[in-house]
Formats: sequence, C-alpha cells, structure tokens
Amino acid sequence: MSQINTISEFLLQAGTDYRVFDMARGIRPLESQLFLEIENATMPAPYPRQQHAWFGILFFNKQMSHEHYIWFVKLPLDEQGLVIGAARQQFLQIVVDALGQTLDNKNNPNNQLPENPFTFVPNQQQLADFNSIGRVELKIPLSKHLELVEEYLTNPELHDWRAVSLQGIANFTASLHQVTLRQLMLRQFSTLAPDMQYALCASLENHPIDEEISTLLINWYHQDVEDEKRLHSVLRGLCQSQAKAAVNSLISSVLNSENGQTSAALMLIAARHWQYMKESSILGLYVELLAICEDEPFIGLYSDLVQIPEIRETMLGVLRWPEKSLKLSQAIGQLFGQNTP
Repeated sequence: MSQINTISEFLLQAGTDYRVFDMARGIRPLESQLFLEIENATMPAPYPRQQHAWFGILFFNKQMSHEHYIWFVKLPLDEQGLVIGAARQQFLQIVVDALGQTLDNKNNPNNQLPENPFTFVPNQQQLADFNSIGRVELKIPLSKHLELVEEYLTNPELHDWRAVSLQGIANFTASLHQVTLRQLMLRQFSTLAPDMQYALCASLENHPIDEEISTLLINWYHQDVEDEKRLHSVLRGLCQSQAKAAVNSLISSVLNSENGQTSAALMLIAARHWQYMKESSILGLYVELLAICEDEPFIGLYSDLVQIPEIRETMLGVLRWPEKSLKLSQAIGQLFGQNTP
C-alpha cells in the first residue's frame, strides 16, 4: 500500500482505463493530469461544494471484462481548497482492503466499495446524466429511451409527457451534438408541457450549451418573468452556457427582479453561476441582496463562494470594501461572530 498514494495510481496499477468527472456544480470532465494534481494537493479543487471535492470515476479493463464500473467519491478540503492527504489515504486503504491492489473481480465482481464516509450517491438527475455522458464518452450506444423522447418532442400533442423517462431526457440532452436532435429541441421546446421544459433544463445543467440553445432558454424566461419555477429552471439550464455575455446580462436582470431576490434564486446563482461574480456590478448587487435576504443565507453562501478558486480573491475583497451598507457590514460581522451594530 505504501507505494500507492493516489486514486489515479491505484487505477493505473490495476490496469484500468478511467475517466473522471467533477460532480459538484454540474457534471464536468476532468483531465487525468488535473485530477492527479488535485489528489496530490498541488492544485485546489476547481468546483468545491460543502468543503469537499465531488468526483464521478468511470473505469474499466478491456482485457479482463467488458464491464464498466463507477465510483462516486467525495474528498474533504482544507481552507485553501486542497484535498486533505490523510483523508485520501484513508479512502485508498478502504479500497485496497475491499478490493486488493489489482481489482480482482473474482472476489468482488462489481468492484463495489463498502459503506464509507468518502463515497456518495448522486441524486436521480445526476445519475441519469452521468450514465448518458459516460456512454457518449466511451461511444457506447444510448438506451432505447432516447427514441421515446424524440417521438414526444416531434409530436407532443400525440404523446403523454409522463411516459418519458428521466433517463430518456438525459440521453436526449447528451445527444444534442447531433444536428437533427439539436434542431428538434430548438423547434419544439416552446410547444412542450411545462414539466418537460423544466426537466430538459435540469438535465442541460450538466452539459455545455451553445449560444442558440442559451438564447432559446433566455427568451423563454422573458416570456413570463413572473414564473418563479421557470426562472429557476433557466438558471439551472444555463449552468454551462457558452453564451457568457447573454448570461451575464440575464443574471443582472434577474437580480434586479423580485423573483431574483429570493434565497432560492440567490442560492442557484451561487451554485451555478459563481464565475459572474467577477463582474463588479453583479458582485455588488449580489452580496447586498444576500445581506438583506429574509432567510439570512449570507454566511452559508459567502462561505461557499469564497472556497471557489476562480473567485476566492474577489470574494475576500468584499470584506475590504470601504463603502458597505449597514446590512452588509452587519452580515460580515456575523460571519466572524461579531455583533456589529
């Protein structure tokens, strides 16, 4: 065990091919070298959540089996966002104790790990999307559920949306690189049942989307800005949008709306659109809204945002602002356990 110090080394020594995905704030692929650097605590986790890094690891050994295996692993982080080495070693010890050093599937056919504090079960949405993303990555055909989604989207008036499975929706959004399916989405989205629209947005948060689909979602929001569920769905769907300028403008507009000032909306913006905090006008409005929000989410959301390497310095800078509202000063005081008057 002494010669194995990372999950990467373990998987390589076991003769597997593997793919790693960050699962914390939408599903994003991680290059194997970056994953190794995160494991070695030479790079901070790029998308921390709740002081942990969250990974989906897909691995297989073509020479031994056609089976593919998945681990969902969460590793605790220190104040700098670096993986705590002792925890990583503890997880590796659990792996070796359960599976040996060669992933000998004679003893453990599914290469499953015993219950432990370093594994987690994603929600149903993430499980469905991870399944689809993994299949596309490895060029494994998607399930027949995709055909049912295509049939529904083509003629929504002839089909019951409730017959469409979550996995089918995940398969569809994972296939939007196909021109025919992308055009089907663009053409039919506005005609679908609201619950299907919400479901598509929830799945889209796990995929990069182009400017055209981003514009589709933004225009859908503007058709009824009073619909809170629609707003939340659009914020989720635009999580990995490539239309940065359009999303920046939307978030600014949302923060100036009544529905954008609730704790639910502020939480979604922190979870899915933290990178826009680098825009000073959005940052200023956002933290002031956090400070006056009725549910008092300031401490939790500020603490969450300051952990993200991309905006860490920006968020720390808020503490040094010379001109802060009284409410913001009080919220910062509470953050540090002070009773600021």
